[in-house]
Amino acid sequence: MGAPRRWAAAVLRAAVGLAPEQTRGWATAMLRELDFIKGDWSALFWALGGVAAILRHASTAWRARLIKKTKETAMSTTGKKTLIIAMGALCLLGLAGCAFPMLLLVPDLFPSLKHAWWPLPAVAIAIPVILIGFAGGFLWRKRGPVAAGVLLVALAVGFHVAVHLTMHR
Repeated sequence: MGAPRRWAAAVLRAAVGLAPEQTRGWATAMLRELDFIKGDWSALFWALGGVAAILRHASTAWRARLIKKTKETAMSTTGKKTLIIAMGALCLLGLAGCAFPMLLLVPDLFPSLKHAWWPLPAVAIAIPVILIGFAGGFLWRKRGPVAAGVLLVALAVGFHVAVHLTMHR
């Protein structure tokens, strides 16, 4: 037995090992037929063609199994709504992240308000609450879970502000 025939047998044995259960019998039959091919190079080319056919057939089984697994592990409606609520919460946190730096700009933009007491509560509390109210109302009909996420974070931020004001007064 020459080297090309040994390579052919090794390639077909590997294909048998990779083949799914329903393809394995067919792959084993190809390995047994290799003994009846005349010529070492002909056996190698026949084995390569057989491996290509086995892999094509096996890929349909692998694809079907993957699709079935994907459908089995698909997110439930509860999981989807939770993800959407989290997206709404992240949007609100991003909005808050953009709004709070305005506290640093108020004294520069309005020098006459530098020593006033009301810009801090107005910018830190009133403006975000108004924006949250508009966002919640605007999103409630068509994007209820997003609005719920926005309002959930609004409650958490409001609680944080209340605790902060209580602790520092």
